[in-house]
Amino acid sequence: MDKQLCRFSEGEITLPKGYCERTLNTLVDTRSVLPPITISRDKLGNHNNVEEYIASQIGLLQKQMKNWKQGPHEAALLGDNYASGVMITYDFMRPDNVRLYQKQAIFTLDMENLLIFSISKASLLTAEDIQHFRDTLKSFQPCS
Repeated sequence: MDKQLCRFSEGEITLPKGYCERTLNTLVDTRSVLPPITISRDKLGNHNNVEEYIASQIGLLQKQMKNWKQGPHEAALLGDNYASGVMITYDFMRPDNVRLYQKQAIFTLDMENLLIFSISKASLLTAEDIQHFRDTLKSFQPCS
C-alpha cells in the first residue's frame, strides 16, 4: 500500500491520493518577545535551480511591496552540513505602512523540493534574533 503520512506535533494523517504535504510551521516565543520563525515548503517548479527560484520570488514580491530594500545574498547551512542554501535579507512597507524586516534561508533538499526558513519582525532584526535563527538552522536533523 503506497500511502504517505503527514506527521505533525499533535499526530499524523494519511494524505489523500494526489495530495502532498506543504505544511507551514510557525515557531513562537512563549513570551512574545522574540520574532517568530516559520518553516515552509515549496517546489522549484519551472526553475532550474534555487537561484532562479529566488530571483522569481523576489521579482514577484518587489512588484507587490512598497519601498522594497534588499541586502546581499549569503551562504546558509542547514544542520550539520546536511544542505547548503542561500540566505536572503530584505525589508518592505506592509499595506498598513509598517516596515517588515525579514531573513529567509532557502535550501534544496533534492532536485525539486525546497525547505524555507524565515524570520520576520516589524523592527530591525537584532544580533540576538539572527543568532536564534542561525541556531535553529544548525539544529536541523533529517527524519530517519
